[in-house]
Amino acid sequence: MKKISLIFLTVILVFFFMQPNLSYGFSKGKPDPSAPPGTWYIGDAPHVKTGSPILFVHGLTGSGATWFEPNDMYRQARDAGHPAAFINLYPDQSYWDNGQMLANKLAEMYNHFGEKMIVVGHSKGGVDIQTALLHYGAERYVSKVFTLGTPHHGSQLANLAYSNWAGWLAGIIGMRSPGTDSLRTGTMAAFRNQTDRLVGAHSVPFQTLSGRSWGSFGTSLYFGGVYLNSYGTNDGAVTVDSSRLSYANELASLSLDHYAIAEGHRVFRYLQPRLANNEQMVETRQADYGTIIRGGELNGTATQPFQLEDEIQTVTFSVLAHESLENVTFISPNGDEHPVEAIEKEHEQSIFAGAYSHFIELDQPESGTWTIEMNSTTAGGYFAVASIEGGLTSTLQLEEDVVHAFDATPADVTYSVHINDQLHVEDATLDALHTFHLPMKSNTSQTITTDYNGITKDGTPFERTVVDHLFIDKKGNVFH
Repeated sequence: MKKISLIFLTVILVFFFMQPNLSYGFSKGKPDPSAPPGTWYIGDAPHVKTGSPILFVHGLTGSGATWFEPNDMYRQARDAGHPAAFINLYPDQSYWDNGQMLANKLAEMYNHFGEKMIVVGHSKGGVDIQTALLHYGAERYVSKVFTLGTPHHGSQLANLAYSNWAGWLAGIIGMRSPGTDSLRTGTMAAFRNQTDRLVGAHSVPFQTLSGRSWGSFGTSLYFGGVYLNSYGTNDGAVTVDSSRLSYANELASLSLDHYAIAEGHRVFRYLQPRLANNEQMVETRQADYGTIIRGGELNGTATQPFQLEDEIQTVTFSVLAHESLENVTFISPNGDEHPVEAIEKEHEQSIFAGAYSHFIELDQPESGTWTIEMNSTTAGGYFAVASIEGGLTSTLQLEEDVVHAFDATPADVTYSVHINDQLHVEDATLDALHTFHLPMKSNTSQTITTDYNGITKDGTPFERTVVDHLFIDKKGNVFH
């Protein structure tokens, strides 16, 4: 019996050492996007190892395959002498879920490589990394972190996805997820309050890289870029200001969009520490843009009016729908018809993945009521955004800003408020803002959509929409 036990033990030990992948659950080669979350991969070893191993972490809706063809980030790292690893995290879950998983996997990678790793994160992946390090104890496995276009302070596009006007389309394409929810600006303000206090003199250093281009008219990031323009310089998904951390070194802010900022041949050289001090911090701007947002069900034929005021320099109409629409026509107040100029399917890593964007840009549009006519072949939803440059200013953070911006008396301006998808105030006059109070229930997340309609003192009708987000924690603290 003793002899049989020794033979059995020997067989088990031989099998164990012949199957190293079973220890840590990694594979070799290009990542499979369909592999379960937590699966990690190692690339081919460099011909000569000259640097530390690098782990690449994808963003929202992505996978480890993000860093492979047509992206050449993997090849850039290998050719520079760095062993590389890639991981599939949850594509649609929060940074809390991903951070916990990543912390466990970083321990496995540390044991595999035998040394601390450099970690590079694209978009939300940068927040997942910081969560793993500071909240789940993974700093011991990491030497430094680079974040590429990461929304460290959230994204106003995530707020928009939860506005009431986006409700119909959200229900069709599923753009609301725990991952998107976690990137709303109020939620991220609460995260920063919890996280930044944990950063100390001996914390793993972070370095950031941002983009400030969103491509040409009609491309996949154009809608996001136009919408975010009122919040400052952006890459079509994240503003430059949101990509920064006060305690992190900014390597550069490049003329790249949100997806190009993760491409190896464009950015790998900026990840080298020796280049960290060679770039100047870019100045950001707050553009004079206004926004009108509408949306609803789309089943066959639908129309959507917009009210444009005088002296608008440019308006960009963007219609996001569940399908590529057979017909989208923009009709001016005098009856002139303008066909859509570009149609683009949203990128697979976009918050609005699955939707089709339809664009038109008009210079010095006629004032009055514009109408969008749409035709769909299947039942679904849409939301439409008019991004306005010029005309009336869009600074609407406080009641007095509304009155001053529109040169209007409070009695001539009405507003409606949706909290998440529920109507709380309908067509109240602006002076009634004094009597309306947001419900401050603890541990809640509130996307607040406010629609203004009114007439300026010179008789000009106008509309504007403001989307904001608040997070109220368990103690009743409000984060904006």
